[in-house]
Amino acid sequence: MKTATGLFSLTLAIVLGWSGHAAAEIIGADDFSEPDGTALGGKAADVGGTWSSNGQINGGAFDTAQFGGAHDGSFVSLTRALAAGETLVMRFETLETDGTMFQPDNNYAGISLYIDNDEKFFVGDPAGGVDAAGTGWTADGFAGGSGAVISTIGAEAVTGVFMYNYDTGNASLTVSDGAATETVYRTYDPGVAVNRLRIQAGDGLAEINVSSLEVSAVPEPATVGLLAVAAVGLALRARKRLA
Repeated sequence: MKTATGLFSLTLAIVLGWSGHAAAEIIGADDFSEPDGTALGGKAADVGGTWSSNGQINGGAFDTAQFGGAHDGSFVSLTRALAAGETLVMRFETLETDGTMFQPDNNYAGISLYIDNDEKFFVGDPAGGVDAAGTGWTADGFAGGSGAVISTIGAEAVTGVFMYNYDTGNASLTVSDGAATETVYRTYDPGVAVNRLRIQAGDGLAEINVSSLEVSAVPEPATVGLLAVAAVGLALRARKRLA
């Protein structure tokens, strides 16, 4: 897999080591490092099930713009569902798209987490849905709680970390665009045992281009300090990009 996840994974391992508890379990991951033109549909994820899409991998990423504004994307199963006493940590990196993101009159584009066929969490741009078009990266979804929260970061190419605590429903989204890092907070219903992931854009202009993702189940109380880990890790990546 690409080394892009190395900094966060190493820092996470240090935190888990300090906690004295079991290590995080990666339950889904892919870095789309196959040669250009490789079909995503039918390809096994680096960790998890088999992708469903008819699309292709190009430039080490999966860009939904290849579907020409059609309502299309791809699903993959995680190795297991999130469980009690765990926090879901989803780290992702995106690139500039061949379409658009965060533009007026767009449809949605993002990464969703599901229970089977039931969408629960959404990270991306749900423009045309609950938020104002052209705002920024958002934590949204259909699992109750406090409602969507919107960051001021509206770049297409970012490094991000989404976290959800199974027992409390508390969640956060930390995003860095290479110049700034921001964390927004919201709540969902507790006990959402997600077991599936989707990358997709709706009909229209909105697109998302995902170059890597990693989903981990982190046991309590090892999640204490994870927000700080996410913020520090993304800030370091931002500093490196600007150097």
